[in-house]
Amino acid sequence: MLTTVVELDEFLRQAKGVMTQAERAELVDTLAANPEAGVSLGGGLRKLRFGRAGGGKSGGFRTIHFYRRSTGPVILVAVFAKNEKANLSAPELATLLKLGDLLAAHYGRRI
Repeated sequence: MLTTVVELDEFLRQAKGVMTQAERAELVDTLAANPEAGVSLGGGLRKLRFGRAGGGKSGGFRTIHFYRRSTGPVILVAVFAKNEKANLSAPELATLLKLGDLLAAHYGRRI
């Protein structure tokens, strides 16, 4: 069974600058089939290394998505190219963890 994938407006804005439509569609398909892909950042947030066509994972993207329950959606939160940014800063991670808490509170009532 596939999981619903939701793309936040900020994710879509960021994706326009670093991903093709085909790469974005492949990412959505990957997460729909495997919502727990990537490494846990805590609070339901996960970071996934995603390869760029012809570049592999090391030259690709880093995506941040939220997924906490097996019956809830995957929510794509952020994306950045590895060559532009290696990792999230501590303040960025703290902000995303707060967002994860808000998403959990909102979707927790519905799932």
